[in-house]
Amino acid sequence: MPSECVFEFDRPNPIYYSGETINGRISLKTTSNKSVNEIYILFEGEAKVRWTERRSRTVNGKSQSYTVYYRGNEVYLNSRTNVFGEGDLPPGTHTYTFCIPLPLECPTSCVEKYGKVAYEVSLVVDRSWRFNNVFKQPLTVLQTYNLNMYADLLLPLKNEDIKYFCCWPCSSGPVISTLTIPFGGYAPGQKINYTLHIDNRSHGYDLDGIEISLLQKYEFTATSPHHKTRDHTNTLATEGQAERVLRLSKRVINASLVIPPVPPSSRSNRLIRVSYKILMAIKTGDCHTDSEIEIPIVIGTIPLAQSAQNPDTVAQWIPQTPDTPAGAPADMPPSYDNCKPPSFEEATHIGEKFIDPDVNEHDRNDDFIPRYPMYTNFATPSAPPSETPYVPQLQLPHMPSAPPQFN
Repeated sequence: MPSECVFEFDRPNPIYYSGETINGRISLKTTSNKSVNEIYILFEGEAKVRWTERRSRTVNGKSQSYTVYYRGNEVYLNSRTNVFGEGDLPPGTHTYTFCIPLPLECPTSCVEKYGKVAYEVSLVVDRSWRFNNVFKQPLTVLQTYNLNMYADLLLPLKNEDIKYFCCWPCSSGPVISTLTIPFGGYAPGQKINYTLHIDNRSHGYDLDGIEISLLQKYEFTATSPHHKTRDHTNTLATEGQAERVLRLSKRVINASLVIPPVPPSSRSNRLIRVSYKILMAIKTGDCHTDSEIEIPIVIGTIPLAQSAQNPDTVAQWIPQTPDTPAGAPADMPPSYDNCKPPSFEEATHIGEKFIDPDVNEHDRNDDFIPRYPMYTNFATPSAPPSETPYVPQLQLPHMPSAPPQFN
């Protein structure tokens, strides 16, 4: 009967902020005596970028096609702790504790078509004259992005588009569209309330409606065989308004768009960067290209206090965050001791997931999807804040700085 391995963490779900410490234990159950070289706990955090492109070249007058393999790696954490030395491991249940500090600069977990940022804890049983037994547990790491620390995000954002249906100048008149959103930053679960002013000054064209979308753009950077960047864009949410705007008329449209569970915007140059924008398309009919307005926005992990519809509920939802030192690569992790934590939901994923070709398929966690904070009840909380802190539900023994040796 094969060995069984169970990972337990100091909170219900293995979701941690960079700068926190991961505490837990691993229970290894064996049914027979095993001769081992060593047993160790491995914690790895890294970004991987992989994609291929087809190229052609001429050799001796003949055209040949070939494949270029683009790749890049960035390691954020790689720690190894031995918990058992060389010898015979008797049958039974063996428990190993671990205590792993996360560096503050660890970027947020994400999985996309051409790359991923992934973190996992592994127990490796290095066996004599046999294949190693490797047990893996992926987890989500979040880099805190407290929007309240950036005053410029409180300012409303506005963009305007002027479209002529014929070559300028034209007696038909332009269509002037102005899109406004109240803040520059939001957190997943919040609604982006927007206002669109349309002034249709044309004499012969009616507008057929509008469509607003939230777009997510990933930028993947490969370092081998040379530096190259590839983009991939997802449409996360779309809302349509069928209201027509007749010629020589005006209309004001107010609506909202909900942000799904997604990783926060990137703030530093990494192999994988993510950004967001609002795209408004005004339908101008089959004979003309649509009028479009774009507004970049920031998505964080902690919403702006001023974005709450009810100011009296802010203290229930906004966690306390320590002062971040000047020049720090990221915000300090939040504390939910005195407020209600958000829910954590699986990422909204569009398209194909990244498959790491460098890892054996039996050792990959291809089905793992990161979880992100969702402030679905931020505006109108359905329950008072919990009196119990968000931290450990699992009661662990006192954990030393390094796991003990097992005899």
